[in-house]
Amino acid sequence: MKIAERMLKLVIFTLFVSACARPQDLDTNRVLPLSQELFNVSDIKFEQIEAKPAPEIVNNDASYGYAVDFSLPTSLSQMKCLKSANYAAIFVRAFTPSGSGAFDTNSVATIRNAYSAGLGIEVYMTPQPISSLQGYQQFDLLYNGLVNNGITVRSIWIQVTSPVNWSKTVTTNINFINSIISRAQQHGLSVGIYTSQYDWNQITGNWVTAGSNLMLWYWNVYGPGVTGETPATFADFRAFGSFKQPSVKQYAQVESLCNLVVNRDVYAVGIPAAAAAATKTDLTNSKNIVVGGVIRQ
Repeated sequence: MKIAERMLKLVIFTLFVSACARPQDLDTNRVLPLSQELFNVSDIKFEQIEAKPAPEIVNNDASYGYAVDFSLPTSLSQMKCLKSANYAAIFVRAFTPSGSGAFDTNSVATIRNAYSAGLGIEVYMTPQPISSLQGYQQFDLLYNGLVNNGITVRSIWIQVTSPVNWSKTVTTNINFINSIISRAQQHGLSVGIYTSQYDWNQITGNWVTAGSNLMLWYWNVYGPGVTGETPATFADFRAFGSFKQPSVKQYAQVESLCNLVVNRDVYAVGIPAAAAAATKTDLTNSKNIVVGGVIRQ
């Protein structure tokens, strides 16, 4: 019974961290079920991981700004809370890998709430690499979903993490990612990649010709929660693939903030001011909310 109990705790821990540690969902993770014969569930007490409150921002380095990323629905009060807590921007998931992949309809209300709260907005997609839909088709679902709701898109971030969810063939993965990049660029969008050196190497074979114009949002943590944070700087970055410098770093995962479970990020300042000016110009000629352009190379 002791062995079975430890096995189940390990699976539950793995599921929770995989779901919350990065901007992705539980349904993207494939875990083989344990046989019911191994244990009696009624005899086991589960250990849960609780998201602890995020520390207040103490920004002693004026070269960095703060953001958060998440995939859950939000309220206007939560977005105002983030703004009051000195976060300047959010990263919102606008495409879910559920099924064959689908536009995340929850993103529309979150984007509107964030806009009303005065936050900068970036959107990312968690694609479904093992799908009947090609990469560009999945991008089309995201793009059309936002545009049809009166939202103008300036940039998109593609999540390339969790190698277990991708093809074992590097060429297949590269073609899939490149399909999204090409389609986004056809629409005039800037493109960024959310990944790590390990993820990029495992999924793409350290693809070095992805393009020097791609932005990088990399993650580096020791684990979930406050104790797993790394410094909120780019000092730990090492070049990999075609990425010579980062635009954003995710330095904290699975923390509680404004009644949300979020990951926390830093980016180079000077960018929000430029983005605000660009957004103001866009809105002069359009009543649409503009997302993207907050983060720039």
